[in-house]
This record gives sequence, C-alpha cells and structure tokens, in this order.
Amino acid sequence: MKINARFVNPFIQAGINVVQQIANIDVRRGHLSYKDQPEPSYGVCIIVGVYGFLKGQVVYSMKTEVAKRLVGKMLDGKSPEERKLLFLDTLGELANMITGNATALLSENKEHTLQITTPAIATGENLNIMLVPKPTLILGLYTQYGPIEISVALEEDEVLNEIDETERMLNEI
Repeated sequence: MKINARFVNPFIQAGINVVQQIANIDVRRGHLSYKDQPEPSYGVCIIVGVYGFLKGQVVYSMKTEVAKRLVGKMLDGKSPEERKLLFLDTLGELANMITGNATALLSENKEHTLQITTPAIATGENLNIMLVPKPTLILGLYTQYGPIEISVALEEDEVLNEIDETERMLNEI
C-alpha cells in the first residue's frame, strides 16, 4: 500500500494558513519525506485520527519551545497561569484546526465527508509512541519559532469505496 501524495497537499495548505493566522508569523513549506510509519521527531506530539472515505492518522510534532510560543500567541492576553492550564487543550485545538481545514479540502466534491478524532497529546523528551505502521509522508513547516512536522498516514477506505461502487451500479439498473 502506498500513500497518495494528493492526500498531503491539503495538510500543507491548511498548516501554513492556520499557523500564519493564529501566530501572525511567516510559515514556509519544507521538504517531503517518507517513512514506513508515523513517528514523532520532537518532544511534543499530537495525534489525530481520520476516518471516512480515507482512514488513518495525522501526527503533529514540534519542539517544546515551538509549542510554547505558538500557544502563547493563541492565548495572547491570558495570564501565565492560564496559559499553563490551557497548554495541552490549546495544542489540541491547533491540531483540530489544521486537520479540520485539511479534511474539508479533501472532502470537496466527494459524496462522503471525513471525520476526525479527539486529539491525543504526548509530551516529553525521547518519546516512544507506538502508532499503527502505515506508509507516511512527512512534511515540514518552518517558522521563526522552529520546525513543525506533520506526518500524514492516510489510505483510502476500500470497504467504503466498494459499497459506493455497488450503490452506483444498483442505481444504474
């Protein structure tokens, strides 16, 4: 099974747009790379499941300092205590915004929509997270705060696609 590169472009677009809007900073697209499974490269990891006509997961990874700076921008005006309390929730919301925008782009002109799961967040140096082994395209976004890595491990849901094909054939009868 190979991942289709067209599944990644909406995440590039959504990632750049969302981070630029929430942090009011420049974001540049980095290189694409491939791994046999998603695995975070940095100490902050946010995992969002995707299901519908595509299935899989998206893993966001960044250094702790990058996460703190982004959350600081998102919570501008909040006290340091409030920022600390809302840190993980705000990271989850950032992942929701990027994933939601990307799945909306992927769902354009489709009979079905995509759904996303509640983000799972892990922090700490030398994270060892076991994720479903699945071909993964990794894209980097570069900001003045540091890199953000987005690992996209999505594949078409063959069962749903077979059901759709059967329904189309029945409608033609």
